[in-house]
Amino acid sequence: MSDSGGPETGQQFLVSYVVDDAEWAEWVAWTLESAGHRALIRAWDAVPGSHPVADLQRTLASGARSVVVLSEAYLASATRGAEWEVGWATDPAGLNRRVLVVRVEDCLPPALLGQIQAVDLFGIDRETARERLLEAVVGGRRKPATEPGFPGGFQLPDASIGTLLPSELPQVWNVPPRLARTIHREEFLDAVRDGLSGTGTAAVCALYGMAGTGKTALAVEYAHRFADDFDVVWWINAGDSAVVAGQVAALGVKLGLSDDAGWSEVAASLNRERRRWLLVLDDVNELDVVDPFRPSGPHGRLLVTSRLVGLDSVGAAVEVGAFSKDEAVRVLVPRVEGIKETEAGWIADLLGYLPLAVEQAASFLVQTGLPPAEYVRLLIERLGSLLDRGRVADRPGVTVANLWRLSVARIQAERLAAVELLSLCAFCAADPIPLDLFTDGAAAALADGPLRRAAKDQLDWAETVGVLVSFSLARRAGSTLTVHRLTAAAVREDMTPADQAAATVGIIRLLAAGLPNASEDPTSWPRWRQLIPHVRAALDGIDDQCDVVTAGLVSRICDVTGRYLNQQGQSEAAVLYLERALALDESRLGPDHRDTAAACNNLGAAYISAKRTTEAIDLYERVVAGLERLPGVDHPDTWLAYNNLAEALRADGRTDEAIALYERIVPRFEAAFGVGDRAGLTARHNLACTYRAAGRLAEATGLLGWTLADAERHLGPNDSLSVLIRGSLADSLVVDNPDQVQPHERTVDEFQELFGPDHPRTLLIFNVPGRVDPVVIAGVIVGGWVVRWYEVCDGWRVDR
Repeated sequence: MSDSGGPETGQQFLVSYVVDDAEWAEWVAWTLESAGHRALIRAWDAVPGSHPVADLQRTLASGARSVVVLSEAYLASATRGAEWEVGWATDPAGLNRRVLVVRVEDCLPPALLGQIQAVDLFGIDRETARERLLEAVVGGRRKPATEPGFPGGFQLPDASIGTLLPSELPQVWNVPPRLARTIHREEFLDAVRDGLSGTGTAAVCALYGMAGTGKTALAVEYAHRFADDFDVVWWINAGDSAVVAGQVAALGVKLGLSDDAGWSEVAASLNRERRRWLLVLDDVNELDVVDPFRPSGPHGRLLVTSRLVGLDSVGAAVEVGAFSKDEAVRVLVPRVEGIKETEAGWIADLLGYLPLAVEQAASFLVQTGLPPAEYVRLLIERLGSLLDRGRVADRPGVTVANLWRLSVARIQAERLAAVELLSLCAFCAADPIPLDLFTDGAAAALADGPLRRAAKDQLDWAETVGVLVSFSLARRAGSTLTVHRLTAAAVREDMTPADQAAATVGIIRLLAAGLPNASEDPTSWPRWRQLIPHVRAALDGIDDQCDVVTAGLVSRICDVTGRYLNQQGQSEAAVLYLERALALDESRLGPDHRDTAAACNNLGAAYISAKRTTEAIDLYERVVAGLERLPGVDHPDTWLAYNNLAEALRADGRTDEAIALYERIVPRFEAAFGVGDRAGLTARHNLACTYRAAGRLAEATGLLGWTLADAERHLGPNDSLSVLIRGSLADSLVVDNPDQVQPHERTVDEFQELFGPDHPRTLLIFNVPGRVDPVVIAGVIVGGWVVRWYEVCDGWRVDR
């Protein structure tokens, strides 16, 4: 081979190929022309009116080089030899390298071509193939730039290149591991790289497309491949917006912030320390989730995966489609021993080339050892009964569900407890499920059977969970278990209606036992963040026309869930659950029952938060009218209803009517329970706030000071009610005396510590324009103390 090739750019090439290799030929031609060369290729140049034979002769006569795209199909062709034989004849010794041979599959060149050193482009990634092709064009010796390693014995690694280990991941990192075997779809990874190359809006890229196309796998691969570009890489499962805050808070902890830090605080820390960061929002189901996370500085990048269209409004959008047949076959053949390419093609075709389904098929075949031909027959024979299971890549009846039924049958024979566990998980959300939802004290809520017995024995429980993990039906991460939504859907659809009803009731019983009742208590919120997606899934799956006992559990779960969501500023969502709770209580207990009145109170608080004050007033007036009849105007339940009605009137701007009600009930609370009672202190605080809303600042400040002294003396200075009253007093002092900022700053710190920086109460005390409305807080306060009041009436109280 000559030491020197021709000029590096501007050469002419004739691409010789057969139709079967047209895709390879076009890629070779494109690569050559992108490097500044000129390529003659039939697919592009044989246009109507052209003379292909004359073009061929002119090109070869001009000294163009030939590139032979070599394959078994090319060797079987009787017509392709003329395209390279001219080059061979003018350069038989290969001094000018007029003929280049690129192999696109493993084949043995014939005698003449066999004398030419070929370039192999198959079995490698695109970038490596490109480098090989262009190196072959330039030619030259391949002498390395550094001395090769000494082959005669042990040699220490060069300290300048570090240890011979994989590169270290960023210190702050929670990205899922790479798939052990997958097809790296380079065109999509390149598109993501381009999409994240800028700053601001250009630093956002979204992978979108139908479910199961491999968007998450691409995001995982991108994060791992370019991990060295970042100091912080954090993965957020964004399928349910209610759980995003908890995952952001976990990132805050990694950065040394509080365990309830919001994104604004996390982003400020990242920008302040100039950390290069990549945030991945996986499986976004609401466009509004993305906007707050868009980078505002030069160091941040945001990668989104979603089934939604329209994500180009936030940055670059890349649509991810199904596998090609070649990609699907390349997933199956290397993994499944003994499978033929024709069988792999049949399987991929039956699965609609959906990446998730093809990956799952490969796992199933490896795990079970089922012969591929038998697997193909099973797919064909069972498709007709699965038409109600959805679509795979627009193929009716070809679903992921069919794949998992076979695994479920296997574990049913091996461990019934695992089947029970999977059935219950199928009615949860696709988010991580805390395993202690089934164990510890919660085991008593399980129906008697294998799962209940397994949940009481640590070793039996570990093996039960392990069966699901080993059959790829679930993934365990520490103390949580995740079942993919497609797997869960398949399991649900394969259950009888009676089994579905039993599993739904089972999850309701577990959640009723495992949910914190004190949803207003900030210390309970981490647990709520874990369980809220599963609560929503369970409530969506249960019919309110159930037995009386289950209806009572559903009502309680709807009530505490609505109260929690109202505390988090999600008032409209809260209203839906609280309206459902009220309807259940009215049908079970009647409109005059004490629990029904409590449900009305809680719903009214959410109406106030949602600025639906007219509905809140109507609801509270209905409650007041009923309680005035029975048990009467002098009963504490009636005073409570007056307080709630007063709060609704204040939120509606009817402060004079609200003050009149408060001034009636505050003395009654104090006379009945003393000046240190929480309910009386709350009513007194509400009266003071109403004074302030009416412009009676001096009365408001005086009453707040008196109330705060009693609260700190009887409840303690760190009690949440004391902190709340102190915040109201600080606001009044600031309004009265703008120079008095020190008390207000102290209260801001207390609110951040107690409630978190993004809680509505904290935002109100911050007085952040446009972030929160005082009406919202009025509802939260009512919702907070209604529950405490009923706890007092039942003979016990919880400080929070």
